[in-house]
Amino acid sequence: MPKNIILYFVVLFLVIGSIFFLSSSFLNLQTETNVKKNSELIFEAKDISINLNFRESELLLKVNSKLINSKKNEKNLYVFEPEVSITSNDKLIKIKSKRGTILYDKNLVELNEGISLNGNVIGKKIFGETEKLVIDLNKKNLYSNEMSLYFEDFKFLLNEIILEKQGMLLKGSPIKLIQDGKINSETSIVKINLDGEISFPGQLTIKASN
Repeated sequence: MPKNIILYFVVLFLVIGSIFFLSSSFLNLQTETNVKKNSELIFEAKDISINLNFRESELLLKVNSKLINSKKNEKNLYVFEPEVSITSNDKLIKIKSKRGTILYDKNLVELNEGISLNGNVIGKKIFGETEKLVIDLNKKNLYSNEMSLYFEDFKFLLNEIILEKQGMLLKGSPIKLIQDGKINSETSIVKINLDGEISFPGQLTIKASN
């Protein structure tokens, strides 16, 4: 199992009048947990907090969830109404969704339905939305088949956000840029630099909006 997700969980386990505590190297949470015997659920917990680590990075990811459970014979944790925060020296990104899954054997966090993203990068505000988002703790990226991201005067339609040590990269096939509804441009990569300015390492095609 990957070692960079360091999770510790304590499960309050009621069986035949005794209390048992379960622990794992993958979870870090403190909550009362109700273990259901003779069902598909191993445990279920309310109002929990989980800390995860990106691989070889100072980035930190925290998941707060109204409810979490796990099923037998699976290496997944299911979270409901999760609030995810990603922090580093120059980033603060908060993500909300209706539900999600932590695949701790793959170092992935999958979020689904009504996803909103907001925060700041290099001191500048960002806002985004999508219906499905995958956070890869190994690759240090956020991936979606289609995501809208607003940064300063630009609206980006893209597929991937790469969280660099300083700043970040946006990628798409292609990325579509809309500014004030007047100019529609396309490129494959956009970089948000240390000074908060945007640069275009790849070819930029500018099209007049109708």
